[in-house]
Amino acid sequence: MTKIEVIAQTKETGQVNPEELNYEQTLLSGKFAGTCYAKEGYATIRTQPEEKALKRAEGTAKRGHHSVFQHGMVNMEIICPKMIAMLLNSIGVSNTSEKSARYTQMKPDTQEEQRLYQKWHAIIYREIERRYPKRFAEKEADRLAYENARYMLSVFCGTMMVYSLPFRNIFYILDWIEGMQGNLEHMEGTFNARLYKELEFLKEALLGTVGKPLFYDNKNEYFRFLPVQATGEYDDDNMEYYGDVYTAKFLASFAQVAQEQRHRTTRVKINFSGREPGEFGYYIPPILKNSVYEKEWLSDIESIGEVYPQGMLVSVTEQGLFEDFVLKCKERMCGRAQLEIMQVSEQLIGRFVQNQDKLSRANKRRLGQITEEDKPCARCGYVDFTCQEGCSWGKEGALTRLI
Repeated sequence: MTKIEVIAQTKETGQVNPEELNYEQTLLSGKFAGTCYAKEGYATIRTQPEEKALKRAEGTAKRGHHSVFQHGMVNMEIICPKMIAMLLNSIGVSNTSEKSARYTQMKPDTQEEQRLYQKWHAIIYREIERRYPKRFAEKEADRLAYENARYMLSVFCGTMMVYSLPFRNIFYILDWIEGMQGNLEHMEGTFNARLYKELEFLKEALLGTVGKPLFYDNKNEYFRFLPVQATGEYDDDNMEYYGDVYTAKFLASFAQVAQEQRHRTTRVKINFSGREPGEFGYYIPPILKNSVYEKEWLSDIESIGEVYPQGMLVSVTEQGLFEDFVLKCKERMCGRAQLEIMQVSEQLIGRFVQNQDKLSRANKRRLGQITEEDKPCARCGYVDFTCQEGCSWGKEGALTRLI
């Protein structure tokens, strides 16, 4: 018989003293560690003196057994540049609710970004009205126009998010920040210089949240999301492979990668030197491609290359299990999803179709569920998926839309 008793839960709080937070999380972790040695249940641990739990936590930390410190979650509101949010979101154990650049207006740092943001919002809004008359309500067309105009905004544009992280991993992040800064000190480029500065702000903010570090990452990990900046070396020689496990490589914008990395079951990294802007080019929204506006878009986004706009392309490597890729498709192969990530997902489905002989029988069945006659299908056509959102595109229009 299974029995469950709640022993702790998250509650909203006001301003917390970092020393108090550190003490309470350490105490709690020490109590949880006692479960491994308790002859009876957790009730006996509750009655033990606090000093015993604290001593147990200290000993556990010294021996490198840090998993007990992962039970306690710290829920934070973080105001930071988008690039820092992406770095934090690349940690698989975190949870994020972030201000949406798709559904809200963003506030860039420079007047030129603001000017181009509003300029291209107006142009794209007119193109939506011209290409798709009466399809969208004014509010929806306005949102779609801003979603695409944000490619003009710096990847260091400010954002905010509610971010939850295990107590243990905050100390690991502090280690990884120092490691990355050690490499950035010797790297050229305005991107790397700006990232170094923003990491310093992040480090100070985290120390002001949890107080003195209790332990350090004993496995010498790093921010895998940015291997060049984290290790000083490129990590782009992975061979593409499409089977039950896969490695995919493609170019995508910073904005797309911000969506891509939110899938916790896949591993995403970008190889990007940060030495000079535009080393892989820039993304062009499909609604502007082959139009009178294409050259003007490229001219404008190149003119602000030094702020590293979110429409700048980077080299992406995505790795994982095919069955987890299918889960990603159930989110991204949709008329309501960001168009760029939907199109990248569509391309990857095509590569799996070409390599389906490398899939197990179970995964061939899964591939059949996200395709029709060996062609990618929108998720509203999946036999095991029921859409609760609804859109104006439908199954066919989702894959041919330009916005």
